[in-house]
Amino acid sequence: MAAIRVMAFVALIALVAMAVVGDALAGEKWKGRTVWYAVKWEQVNVPGEEGHLVAVCEAKAIGSRIEGEVLREGQIEHVAQLLDIDLKTGLGHGHGYGVSTDRDGDKYWSRWEGKRVKGGKLFASYWEGQTTLLGGTGKFEGIQGGGPFSSYPIAPMQWYSDWELEVELPKR
Repeated sequence: MAAIRVMAFVALIALVAMAVVGDALAGEKWKGRTVWYAVKWEQVNVPGEEGHLVAVCEAKAIGSRIEGEVLREGQIEHVAQLLDIDLKTGLGHGHGYGVSTDRDGDKYWSRWEGKRVKGGKLFASYWEGQTTLLGGTGKFEGIQGGGPFSSYPIAPMQWYSDWELEVELPKR
């Protein structure tokens, strides 16, 4: 009789564990490249510090998928960001918020923080940072994760970013 109770208890624990694991997040790695174009740039020079500026930038982009099953080719991206740049040292920092929309109209939101690690001219700089995923709609509902990025200049007001994300989506 005791053996039956132990087996029933073990079966109950296994059933609960399967239910919990069934709702767990599935991890996936995404990699890609996004080509950006600034549609709005407003800067203010820092008083008393020649070559130091603070800017607000709005940019739009098209993203390309290199790796990742859920992410599709040709997502549309939009970002609003705040940048603090010292042209004398070539350094700076910034952060911003973005939304990415895939072909189905599903969206996910993100936040980025980064540093301008080198650059002389205003639009000839190299940035590195971290992206954090904030939420989404449709297939991206419940999205979590983040990862590093690097950005490189192409031309004034244009740049591209290479990025990697460790993504967790609820199982459907």
